[in-house]
Amino acid sequence: MPTYAFKCPACGWTDEIAKPMAASNSVETCRQCCAVMDRDYAAEGFRTTADSYNREIHSDALAIHPDQAEEHRRLYPDVPLDAACRPVLRNFAQHEKYIEARGVVKPSSRKEII
Repeated sequence: MPTYAFKCPACGWTDEIAKPMAASNSVETCRQCCAVMDRDYAAEGFRTTADSYNREIHSDALAIHPDQAEEHRRLYPDVPLDAACRPVLRNFAQHEKYIEARGVVKPSSRKEII
C-alpha cells in the first residue's frame, strides 16, 4: 500500500499515511490540532525542479542480479547500488542518463489509437 506525506498548514505537523491509491485524495486531519492537512508532494520524492529529487530513488525496476554488481560499478561508477542491488539515483538528469545507457525503453504515457 502506498504511503502519502501530509503537512498541517496550521501547526506544521507532518505525517506519512499508508492508504489505497483510490483514497489518495481523501481528506486527512492533523493528529495534533485537528486541522485539515495538505498533501506534501515534495516530501514524497517527486521531482521539484528539472534536475533534483528530494530524496534518493532506489529503483526496483532497474535492479540487477548480484553477479552483475562488479560490472555495474565499472560501467556506471556514478550510480551506486544498495544492498538489494538496486541503483540509487539522486537526480532526474542522472536517472535519464542511466536509463539511456542501459538501453531501457520507457513506455509511452499516451495510448496509441489504431
